[in-house]
Amino acid sequence: MTGPVVTGADLAAHSGPVAIGKPGDSVLTVVIVAAVVLILLVLLLRHMIRKRGGWRRFRRSVGRELTLTRRAFGEPLRAYRRHRRGVRALARQLSDPRGGLLVRRLFDVAAAALADVPGAVAHAVRLEPGWACVQIAARRLPEPPVPWEAAAESGPQGWELPLDEADALPVGRTRAGAVRPLPVAVGMADDACVHVDLAAGPRLITVEGDTAARALLFQALAAQLDRPGSGASVVVADGVHPQHRGRRLDALLTELETAPAPDAAEDGGIREPDEIGEQGRAATTVVVCAAPTPDQARRLGALAASGAVVCLVDGRVAGHAWTLRVDGRGRVTAPELDLAADSGPLGRAVVAAVRADRRRLRREPPAARPRPSRPEEPRPHLLDEIAPLQEHQAEPALPTTTGTDLLAEPATARERPTAASSTTRDD
Repeated sequence: MTGPVVTGADLAAHSGPVAIGKPGDSVLTVVIVAAVVLILLVLLLRHMIRKRGGWRRFRRSVGRELTLTRRAFGEPLRAYRRHRRGVRALARQLSDPRGGLLVRRLFDVAAAALADVPGAVAHAVRLEPGWACVQIAARRLPEPPVPWEAAAESGPQGWELPLDEADALPVGRTRAGAVRPLPVAVGMADDACVHVDLAAGPRLITVEGDTAARALLFQALAAQLDRPGSGASVVVADGVHPQHRGRRLDALLTELETAPAPDAAEDGGIREPDEIGEQGRAATTVVVCAAPTPDQARRLGALAASGAVVCLVDGRVAGHAWTLRVDGRGRVTAPELDLAADSGPLGRAVVAAVRADRRRLRREPPAARPRPSRPEEPRPHLLDEIAPLQEHQAEPALPTTTGTDLLAEPATARERPTAASSTTRDD
């Protein structure tokens, strides 16, 4: 027996209307929540801005933070561009023989002008496009002679000169007993190439600071002194570079201490112009060594004080010395010289200059090549590709090395701790 059949119409009639949600309710809820959150954020931001001093100060602080952020992200690119610009400027300066002649002439002329000023020393030259500045160490800077001008008060103490007027500098004949300048580039200061005369002070120069940066700067300085026409006869001791086996420092010092003093020229002390176009002067012996013992440092100081040699030392030594300190970023400073420069581009620039010397020597005929500084002791040219000199017991001549050897990458890093130094030390 079957019951009554319930249809959809009967169910709808007995159950009443069915509630169906409108599609706009969820969107309206989201909009209301977003508006409330936005109002709360505006009120919170307004409260924070009031605590910081108002809208104007807030805008300034936000702008300052954005500027700092932009500079921080752009600093690596700017540093790379500065480095490349410094390499090009130093390489152009060091590769041009006229640039070296100009630096030595500026040192000579400044020294002649300061001859009557007690204690005044011209120790550095800054060359920038169109200008040259000679830094002078003196208690009271004298009035500059024509065509020099007094340097700007904000810069280092010295005399400035437009390069257009460099031809107006006086030219004097240098006697044999005069001290020959030994200028070497140490880096860049803004757009200026900084050169230091190693023979202007105590003739004992030490390089200290970060291990890797100190090694690069030390090798670049030694390679510059070993270039043709530098006026130096470089003697490299053992331990300076892992790939160069030099003479033992004790044997070199003994030989230098017993060597006779050079005789003056027979023509009243005036010599003929040498291979770099200057009035001829005897080459200055430069001893390049690393980490000397206290006794060796004392002997080096005595030789430097006597004027017999110029000593370039890697590491700290006791005595009266000029100290070049370099940090991990290649920043070299010497407070006693009022010197600050970036030595990072120097290594690549010296390599480019040495290669330019090689190309120039290949183009020159054999008769026009520079004469050796010691005709009685024939030796290979400084830039010839020769193997490092070995230790010979019976050979009296002092060994030398090449600029390329001094700039070669060491096989193993040298670890020699150094400490902060002053001009005079007593260990």
